[in-house]
Amino acid sequence: MAVSMRSTSVPRWRSDCSAVDDLAAGALVTRYVLVADRTVGAQVLRALSERVAPVPTRTVIVDDGAGSGFGGLDELLSEARIGWRFVVAGPEHMVGAVRARLISEGAVPSEIAVVITDPDVRVRDVFCAHCHTTSSSVPVAIGGRTPCSGCSAELTVYYHYSRRHSAYLGYRADSEELP
Repeated sequence: MAVSMRSTSVPRWRSDCSAVDDLAAGALVTRYVLVADRTVGAQVLRALSERVAPVPTRTVIVDDGAGSGFGGLDELLSEARIGWRFVVAGPEHMVGAVRARLISEGAVPSEIAVVITDPDVRVRDVFCAHCHTTSSSVPVAIGGRTPCSGCSAELTVYYHYSRRHSAYLGYRADSEELP
């Protein structure tokens, strides 16, 4: 089955610092929060900081976007106010998880910019439609197959990305052949 990438929910996040420019357009921004994981280099963080200057900026380094790896982000979110904007930089599976966390804590999508620092790395989180388990950091292409970490079913990774779960939809590869 051919899928038109224009009509899928696959994220089209940018891999350059210009993603930040949309945050400041016509808004009174009082603080930028740069959220990155340890793979993001100092040069990228510096470029992002320079892009949002002279607005005050705080940087939070998270260990991993999944589980309890949000580090100081949760503490910082308890201080968040109107006028704050968030710039999330890192690999796709991490920025998706951090973005979902920010939204669940009250941020709106227009307050968040995402910068993918390594667009060639294809590690994804896959949500199983059958047992509702999310398999984390799976090296699989969209359309590829991977076993579910919950029910061990062989899943096909579909062209549907859930921003709430920050994962791609996985369904049983043999589901159309079952009685």
